[in-house]
Amino acid sequence: MNTNAYCVIMAGGLGKRFWPISNKLRPKQFCDIMNTGKSFLQQAFDRAATLFPVENILVVTGSAYEGITREQLPALPPGNILKEPFGRNTAPCIAYAAYRIARVNPDAAMVVVPSDHFIYNDDAYRENIRQGLAFAERSGGLLTIGIVPTRPETGYGYIQLKRGKPVDNVFRVKTFTEKPNEELANTFFKSGDFLWNAGIFIWQVKDIIHEFKTHLEDIYLLFENGYRNAENPDDPANIEYIYSCCRGISIDFGIMEHASRVHVVKGQFGWSDVGTWHAFHEVNRKDERGNVSHNESVLFLDSSGCIVDLPRDKKVIVQGVDNCIIAEQNNILMVCNRDHEENIRHFEEMLKQQEIIHGK
Repeated sequence: MNTNAYCVIMAGGLGKRFWPISNKLRPKQFCDIMNTGKSFLQQAFDRAATLFPVENILVVTGSAYEGITREQLPALPPGNILKEPFGRNTAPCIAYAAYRIARVNPDAAMVVVPSDHFIYNDDAYRENIRQGLAFAERSGGLLTIGIVPTRPETGYGYIQLKRGKPVDNVFRVKTFTEKPNEELANTFFKSGDFLWNAGIFIWQVKDIIHEFKTHLEDIYLLFENGYRNAENPDDPANIEYIYSCCRGISIDFGIMEHASRVHVVKGQFGWSDVGTWHAFHEVNRKDERGNVSHNESVLFLDSSGCIVDLPRDKKVIVQGVDNCIIAEQNNILMVCNRDHEENIRHFEEMLKQQEIIHGK
């Protein structure tokens, strides 16, 4: 294990696109959406624990989710849960973690991973992380991991490789592009010069802090002045003040797209962000008519392209239905045509406005 390296698991976000399975009380990262017996967060932690000492693993999540994080990760020291008072996207989250690590070990390396992505082939994943760490510790700069596209996906970000021979599976990055339209995605896919952006980052702590100073000086100054030398930097009131002054911005848009020394490891493992029901359908086993369900008590009759995610005690017949999502959680049943999946993230608020369900 690399005792000079730390792993930061980003566990924020509400997972609205997976409603009602993912909801405000138990967002996607705390759910076992893939029916593995463990939540996405637990899987991310287990992978990290094979590479890093447990005391070197940090989880950044919303203050409201401290309890469920402790419940799901009993081996994680409670002090390693960094609690955000409210979401400000990934840049402030990463700044918080970097400054926390810098107080303990300013010469450390740092790996940042999302908590809610699906990884298969853990051995290849671990090898790619090791490759990235070795490069970052040797050469400095910023590193990310990209995935070879299997289709012209419009829902992912893309990383363009610079021409040239890689060094130990590490390539120089030319450009980043966020979620292209269909025509551009097809061009990217056919060119062979682009990778999907998996949202995994590797760097030395001092390097990412320097990049904050260069490209996101406002966030840098908030943590430099309000956290680095504070007597009790993780006091909730202190963190709330810092976050209240932080703008919401992603690390990709704020730093990665502008930094001069950016590299990418070509990931050799299977990956999906499982960010939508469509992605869920893509990565799961299907019957001969393209239906997906983890519940063995679902019977499909003359139906195709359906997704059914219901509690295991439900006995269900789906007759003559095509291209539909059927999901239930907490006594809320959703039936939605897959062509209208984009609307799912608004359904909970719509029910609240109609006073069909209650809550903040």
